[in-house]
Amino acid sequence: MLLANATAPLLTSDQPVIEKTLEQIIIDEANLAGVDGRLAVKVAFCESTLRQFDKETGEPLRGVHNPQDVGLFQINERFHLTASQKLGYDIYSLEGNINYAIYLMKKDGLRHWKFSQPCWSKEGETIAKK
Repeated sequence: MLLANATAPLLTSDQPVIEKTLEQIIIDEANLAGVDGRLAVKVAFCESTLRQFDKETGEPLRGVHNPQDVGLFQINERFHLTASQKLGYDIYSLEGNINYAIYLMKKDGLRHWKFSQPCWSKEGETIAKK
């Protein structure tokens, strides 16, 4: 499930660069918010195969079934663009897509990803950490 080149540097000084996988970034951000990071990674994988951008165009990935779904977590523009912007999230960027998705998971659970639930869900699984 790891993606080549899906890492982000953590340090910007002269120190050696420590890189994290995309999965680890999602897990860390989710865990900080009190959300199950492993389940958040499963949702992202099921929604976009862990891709924020279309590899041919370089533009944010669009949904196959609904082109208003954007990026790694397939955030729907119609329902979430204005709200995400008011909260300071850019769903077209990797960081903004991850952080807005985690915000939604913390606030509403996984209801926004119900159509991909057969892919990521196991019986009794919940997003909030106990």
